[in-house]
Amino acid sequence: MKAFSTKPPGVLLLLGFAAFLLATLSIVDMYLPRPFDGVRLDPDTPGQMRVLDVVPDSGAHQAGIRPGDRIAGIANNVLKSRKHAAQLVAQLEAGDQVDYLLQRPGGVERVPVELSSRRVGGWPYLVACVLGFTFFFIGLFVLLRQPAREVARVFFVLSMLFLLFLVCRLRPASYSAVDSLVLSTGTTALLLLPASFLHFFLIFPRRSSALQRVSSPAPAIQAMAAGGIAASALPRRLLLAGIYLLPTLVMAGSVVLARTTDHSLQLISGAPVAAWWVLAIYMVLGLWALAGTARRLTEERERRGVGWVFFGSLFGLMPFLVLVVAFPSVLHSDKFLYLGVLPLGLVPLTFAYAIVRFQLLDIRVILHRSLLYTATTAAVTGLYALLIAFSNKWFSGTEVAESRFFPLLFALVIVLLFEPLRRWIQGPIDRFFYAKRGRLQKALVEMGDALSARTDLEGVVRDLVERLPQVLGLDFSALYLTREDRLEQVAGPPMLPEALPRLRELEGSLRHQGHRLVRLERLRRLADGLSNPSPELVDTVEVLDEAGVEVVGHLISPRRSYGLVLLSGKAGSLGLEAADLELLQGLLAQATIAVENSLLLEERTRRAELERELKIASSIQSSLLPGQVQLSDGWVVASACHPARVVGGDFFSQLPGPDGEPGALVFGDVSGKSVSGALMMMAAHEVLHSLAMTHPEPEALLDMANRRLYQLGKKSFVALGYLAADAHSPVLRYSLAGQPQPLRRFADGRLEELDLPDHRLPLGAFSRGNYQVLSVTVEPGDVVLAYSDGVPETQ
Repeated sequence: MKAFSTKPPGVLLLLGFAAFLLATLSIVDMYLPRPFDGVRLDPDTPGQMRVLDVVPDSGAHQAGIRPGDRIAGIANNVLKSRKHAAQLVAQLEAGDQVDYLLQRPGGVERVPVELSSRRVGGWPYLVACVLGFTFFFIGLFVLLRQPAREVARVFFVLSMLFLLFLVCRLRPASYSAVDSLVLSTGTTALLLLPASFLHFFLIFPRRSSALQRVSSPAPAIQAMAAGGIAASALPRRLLLAGIYLLPTLVMAGSVVLARTTDHSLQLISGAPVAAWWVLAIYMVLGLWALAGTARRLTEERERRGVGWVFFGSLFGLMPFLVLVVAFPSVLHSDKFLYLGVLPLGLVPLTFAYAIVRFQLLDIRVILHRSLLYTATTAAVTGLYALLIAFSNKWFSGTEVAESRFFPLLFALVIVLLFEPLRRWIQGPIDRFFYAKRGRLQKALVEMGDALSARTDLEGVVRDLVERLPQVLGLDFSALYLTREDRLEQVAGPPMLPEALPRLRELEGSLRHQGHRLVRLERLRRLADGLSNPSPELVDTVEVLDEAGVEVVGHLISPRRSYGLVLLSGKAGSLGLEAADLELLQGLLAQATIAVENSLLLEERTRRAELERELKIASSIQSSLLPGQVQLSDGWVVASACHPARVVGGDFFSQLPGPDGEPGALVFGDVSGKSVSGALMMMAAHEVLHSLAMTHPEPEALLDMANRRLYQLGKKSFVALGYLAADAHSPVLRYSLAGQPQPLRRFADGRLEELDLPDHRLPLGAFSRGNYQVLSVTVEPGDVVLAYSDGVPETQ
């Protein structure tokens, strides 16, 4: 098994913590109250104190400071840098009046400015901060849930750079001591942002683009992204290094070009115009790659999630880029908030929506209904509180408000409308968050109903192995049925073994806990917790783990265990939730009943077929028994045979004599019952008949029959009796091979047992029998009764 880290990289977490601290420092610096002159400096004129804008009704506005003025000195001090200005202003207090030296086209002017106490940051900057931190925490959440995936790490870097750009670069420039550090950090984030953006969309949602295909050197030009962007066949690391170095090289080249040609370097929010063009091009290429990847995705869940991210990225980033590149002057006005910054909120919002709704990046967010219902109730309560406050203000001072019934009637209206409004809001929430759960539950209920009506095992297998993975979105499902002391695979993928041992520990644990389902890791913990686990349990867990099995379902009833259902993880590496397992518990109960019914039906069908075949065999066996037997003249013979079962090993027959005359009578009992006894009986019958034609003498006949049956059976034998009468005398010759001694009833009513031979081993028991033939004289009126050992056995 492949091992991988399940912890986030420490370097990324450290960088994220540093970015979080810098962003927090920027916000704190912007909103700390301090002496304020009302001047907003131009961030794109480094080294100069050029006025970008003046806050209305501030000290600078009243002193006549205008956009475009350059502040050359404060309080009779010539300014050396913004840090110097910050130090001078920090020494003053709100209410102080200080002289400013302004450099204008007509010369230097001195104007008095009264300082006030005001926070520099306004609510437009606060909105940008909220967007930045929202993106940052979504990226942190993705990194913590999928630390081993490259796409999660790159997304965290992307969200971190967005935070630094929105919070540190888009802040209003001021005299703050940390202003230079924060703005420089924001500019650095802007340089790295386009590369991380393109890198992310080249591997999102998984590395399925050309970055995977160019991960090793190749001799030809290969496609880099899903949109068809061509790139030279470079190793993947060199390709990424080029992507990340290009924005820095463009910025450095712009600075060098400006210095060598004596042209002023045009900046937009602290970065050269060329750097913004690189950002725009990178983002267009990234969106192109994302669109191409979305077209090739085969899983509906991922395709819809990527579609939402594409929508948010397109309509969230494009307004920002168009305004910055085409209308850079808008960047430093409040209009930019509405036209450029607010649409950026679509990026984190659509990504969060894709994670919650479509489990993008294989991240499952479980939103409990109780939590959502509580939030809905709180929202409705807040809405009604606002309505109460609004109504009190609206009706304040009117005759309606002065009525003593007004508060009672208004409260009654609120109570009557509260619950309907809550339910009206709850409906869309249920459909939004739990639509898939409802569809899954409905599909499993329908499948359970279908299983309950199943009487054929093929239909049960089709539902459990083919339909169930489609409903749950699993990679595979497999069914094993119990056959004696092992489990045989009825249907499933080829990587699973054809047979598994019965896991007694598993059956006992599930019976004790009353569960039908157990996760494989729990089964592993069960094996680890046993003092002496069986080798079969340990080996089975390893085999199933390697095959990708996640859940083991037990088909068990109060009567017996019928088998196992093995379920893989969900497609896209998503695991089965506890709610999914609860739905599967009931389905497996119905599947157990269906398997039980189908197996019972098969057993009854087989039994009916066997009974029908046994009846046919019984009729065939009965046809072998002679309808009438006789000895020589003067003898009257009666015969009967009643098998203990439908077919059996008891038989009697008359052997062929010389010249077609009736020969000796034989009666036998084969060891064994039912079909096996019947087959041996037929073999003994045929052996005796065939040998009697060539060896009529009883000693030779029995000896050869013994040898033949010994060669055929070795595990079966035949207890045989032999009776023959002389043609012209009352002498009865008999031999016994395992049968009890015959009885003789004299004419006067006396009874006696005939003598037994010295050896009477059954035919086929040993290779040599040494059979002996005895004789007895039977007088007229005497009766001789010969019978098999089945007669005393019935008693």
